[in-house]
Amino acid sequence: MNYDMKKCGERIRQIRKQHGYTQEGLAGELNMDRSVLSRIEVGKYACTIDFLAQISAFFDVSLDYLVFGKTLGGDAVRLKASVTGLIRHLEQFKGSL
Repeated sequence: MNYDMKKCGERIRQIRKQHGYTQEGLAGELNMDRSVLSRIEVGKYACTIDFLAQISAFFDVSLDYLVFGKTLGGDAVRLKASVTGLIRHLEQFKGSL
């Protein structure tokens, strides 16, 4: 398992587009120059750990996915869905108090 900066950049571009951001818009949100984001997306710049963590938190994706393309297994997906549902239920309950 190796870090491939071109594939990582492709995943970042794909996530950005899925969330409806232009390079300019996302660069503004992340306080960075659009040209740097462009170079990351085409694999000319390697991502820093700080940048990967920022993208991971911003789009709520795992670092494993960004760096290696690994997605959560079935058990992890079900657990995440259960926890998300529980949080939503608790927020509704809190609002009814």
